[in-house]
Amino acid sequence: MKKTNNRITTGWAGMFILALMAAITLLSCNDDDNGNGMPVIHYVRVTDPALADSTFTDVNPGTMIAVIGENLSGVKEVYVNSQEISFNSNYNTNTSLIITIPADEDFLLAGPNPEIPSELRIVTHHGTATYSLHVLSPGPVISTISAFYPIEPGDEISLVGEHFYEIKRLYFTEDSINVTQVITDYQISEDFERLTFNVPDKLMAGGYIIMECYTSDACIEFIPEGPQAVITGISSTMPIAGSEVVIRGKNLINVSRININGEFNILQTDITTSPAYDEVSFILPQKPTRPGTLSLTTISGTVEMPGIFYPTDNIVLDWDNIGSYSWGGYSQVWPAATEEDAPYISDGNYSGIVGTITPDEKWWWGQTVNTTVWPSTSVIPANTLASELELQFECYITETFDGPVLQIQLAGNFNAALTNYVPVSALTGEMEIGKWMQCSIPLTSLIEESTWETFLNRVNPPDEDGNIPATNQLGIYITSPDCTSDEYVEMYVDNFRIVPIQQSIQQPNN
Repeated sequence: MKKTNNRITTGWAGMFILALMAAITLLSCNDDDNGNGMPVIHYVRVTDPALADSTFTDVNPGTMIAVIGENLSGVKEVYVNSQEISFNSNYNTNTSLIITIPADEDFLLAGPNPEIPSELRIVTHHGTATYSLHVLSPGPVISTISAFYPIEPGDEISLVGEHFYEIKRLYFTEDSINVTQVITDYQISEDFERLTFNVPDKLMAGGYIIMECYTSDACIEFIPEGPQAVITGISSTMPIAGSEVVIRGKNLINVSRININGEFNILQTDITTSPAYDEVSFILPQKPTRPGTLSLTTISGTVEMPGIFYPTDNIVLDWDNIGSYSWGGYSQVWPAATEEDAPYISDGNYSGIVGTITPDEKWWWGQTVNTTVWPSTSVIPANTLASELELQFECYITETFDGPVLQIQLAGNFNAALTNYVPVSALTGEMEIGKWMQCSIPLTSLIEESTWETFLNRVNPPDEDGNIPATNQLGIYITSPDCTSDEYVEMYVDNFRIVPIQQSIQQPNN
């Protein structure tokens, strides 16, 4: 270094080299001033000028950000997580670039793809700048613990959920504050939805397992004897005997018995449990003879389904003992179903609408109009709000239909009738084909009255000659406003009832 300096400062050659170096330095400074120097990213912030001091290195998908630096003009390409993203060149200056982090499902995140570098890369015509930028993955969710209860030290258990990405720490705590045991030896499934480890001795006191991930944390209670079961939903409050009943909830572990209204039991050999212990199913072997309570016996005790199971007192129309068919088109009442034809099983008589809608008939096609018997105030208290009640019924559809829609009217009030209704399962929200499903409609979608008493005050009993007034009607009308070609409809219905809206969660009784 010293020798070189000496040479630069002696003779005409040294003077020339000094002049050349000065020119290069001056040219480099001019390039920087004109934005042609090596690009540099200083920081990233939100685009709101009022928050200009809020810089960060972590960002959620879909966020618009301002990239601040120097020599950033003339951007040719932008990469986030090694994936090229689009940008608007109008938002590019020498000191900034505005971009939006992609949020579409094809954009790869570092969480589920740990081999991807978490960085922002900007390519200009005069160089490339990189910046450490972490696009956040969805936070973890622990739904349940999969294990054979009761749990003993050394037993293998699994945390089941989703988004088990970029785990920073997994630990057990007895009080949710102090760390009792850090868990370092675990395995994560390829889909990042299951984490498995062997239980250390310190977990046997019970407490909480906490998963700290890069994005956020998740927690679940750990009870070695088995967590308390919770019922959150059922496929039907009045399933047809011979059909499948599905019960959803949490911690439905070791369900040894399902009791039906105190009349009979479904034993463990006839119960199917999901791997996540959030669903059990069984075939209802027979119809209960009275309303009651459905209960599950699990490892943590007995839990009851909210509300009444088989609310026969609330039926308004079943074509057996309550209500009857009046008139209709493409509709009738059938006796008990047989194995040869849909719906194959039934609860005695049932009705339905079957036929083909043609474009000429699309505005007035099939209907079933029936007389009803409204539950008295001894069944539904007079002051019950209409907003607390719903109309439930069983429905069987043989083929999916997309164009046809239903209009349902109660008590002859077409002003309040529900229009453009498509039958779907109350549990799944889907049109279930080839099986009986429960449909549920809020009563406020069908009547104008605010309470059950005011509704009953409007409906009338038969007159002296036995004529049923329109206020004792339940009508279903099918049309297909967009019909351009023949459309086949085959739909059966039964057991219409008005009941309290199903509660979502019931805590267990131990």
